[in-house]
Amino acid sequence: MKKTVLSILLLLMICNTAGAQSFDATVNRNVVPEGETFVLTLELKDVDTSSSPDLSALNQDFMVLSVSNGYRTNIINSQVSKSRQWNLVMIPKKTGEINISEIELAGYKTKPITITVKPSGEEPLVKAEDVNSPKFKITGDINNNNPYVQEQINYRVKIYDVGGLQGNPPYFSASEDDWIIKNIGEPKIETKIINGRNLREITFDYAFFPLKSGELIIPPAQFSGYYLTKSTRTDPFARFFEEDEFFAGFGMNTVFANKNPVVLNTKPIKVNVKPAVSGATWWLPAKDVKLSAEFNEQKPQFKVGEPVSRTVYLKAVGVLDTNLPEIEFASVDGVKQYPEKPISEMSVKDNDIISISKISNVYIPSKTGDIVLPEIEVQWFNTTTNSFEVASIPEYKINVEGTMSTPQDEKQRVEEIVQQPQTQDKKGVDVETKVDNGKIIYLLIIAFFGGILVALVLSKLLTKVALQPNNKKTIIEAAKAKNLKLLRDELIIWGQKHFPDKNIANLQDVADIFDSQVFNRELDKIRETLYANTEKDWDEKEFLEVFCNMCKSIKKHKKKQKAPLPELYK
Repeated sequence: MKKTVLSILLLLMICNTAGAQSFDATVNRNVVPEGETFVLTLELKDVDTSSSPDLSALNQDFMVLSVSNGYRTNIINSQVSKSRQWNLVMIPKKTGEINISEIELAGYKTKPITITVKPSGEEPLVKAEDVNSPKFKITGDINNNNPYVQEQINYRVKIYDVGGLQGNPPYFSASEDDWIIKNIGEPKIETKIINGRNLREITFDYAFFPLKSGELIIPPAQFSGYYLTKSTRTDPFARFFEEDEFFAGFGMNTVFANKNPVVLNTKPIKVNVKPAVSGATWWLPAKDVKLSAEFNEQKPQFKVGEPVSRTVYLKAVGVLDTNLPEIEFASVDGVKQYPEKPISEMSVKDNDIISISKISNVYIPSKTGDIVLPEIEVQWFNTTTNSFEVASIPEYKINVEGTMSTPQDEKQRVEEIVQQPQTQDKKGVDVETKVDNGKIIYLLIIAFFGGILVALVLSKLLTKVALQPNNKKTIIEAAKAKNLKLLRDELIIWGQKHFPDKNIANLQDVADIFDSQVFNRELDKIRETLYANTEKDWDEKEFLEVFCNMCKSIKKHKKKQKAPLPELYK
């Protein structure tokens, strides 16, 4: 009899133990607002295993933010039960009803769970009694879905918040080959009161510049942040502070609060980008372009040999500073010109990118009289009227005064005096001539100081040439890296170094020195590729072969230059 009773008790214990083994799934809420998190809890009871559940099936519909696990032991009426728990913090990727499929571990399966993801409204409102009502909303809109290539597109992101949202500004995962993105100003925050609740409307503005034509996709703007809710832990300081005063991330309440992650995404936007319009010497799509100029002095006096500086400003609205063209100064008979490297900067006004380029040009007249500085023009494309326009600075008439002796002039005068033949009579006896001793002393003084000036000028020129770096290596490296902007600048410096008597300000000036159709064609390719913004298609091997040949022929071209070295402006 005793054996029978013991057997029955043992069988009941085994049955109870077997019945306790399970693998269950639960959620902390079945209705989830869009962009907010919920917690999925997996619990494995009284099963001895070191394995972990396979969660890969969740990735299709959910973003798993964190996974934590732990062990728990319960003792009830001398009955010991053990369990393992996994807590998954997740955000749904879509709205509507979503099924959390069964998850398997150690031969046990959870039951499927269905949750409902409520889409947030245009202005999310939270009722005090409805914790599942959406607290947040994000929207994204553009002002132009059919722009020209390199034209500015304004993108506005708005976040509606009634839950005390915190975090960094939205960001984009955009391809660098498709877009250049710039922030426009600081975020704007407007607070409204609706149904007795505070609603914050946070606005972020961005400028998008398409880098190629065709159909492009503006990627979603993603915001990652959090909001705080009170912890179940008792706050001993709550009675000293108002409930909401320190609750938004400041004060003692944050110590006794839970951070609830929030991920919000705008919808991707399809854009059809129009190509550059043919007929442009330089593609510059803008809302407005202006040219202006000013001299360093209000009313400059032009004199032979004396430098006068003039600064030209190019201002464009809705254009990046890297897209501004270089100002070219036409040659002027009787005036030497020394343009400096341009300086550019960007600013923002009324949500438009404002780019300004300024370049200073030094004029040194070499003759007197009336001279006309030519008109300066920049062609641009008006994106408002869809037509080409020209920004210009009118021609400027100057009158060059006075004469100024240069060291070369003084040297020539001395040489003429020294080379004058002495007058002799037929018998080889010097003929007595009347000489003005004061004039001789004057000429000797001129010769002495003229020689010193000539020596100083030549010394400075030779020192400058000696100290000037050999940028041939830089040109080769820039070509191999297909950095065409650097290559263009270094080629101009290369030409200025080897031919300082020439007024070299651009690639065409370099090409004119060598008078080589092959070299000229390669320089044209650089300009065309820069204009088309397709550096990857440029063939650096052909250029380097032609460039090396030009380097070998420099001495031959220098011999053709008969003019003496000019005095450079510093």
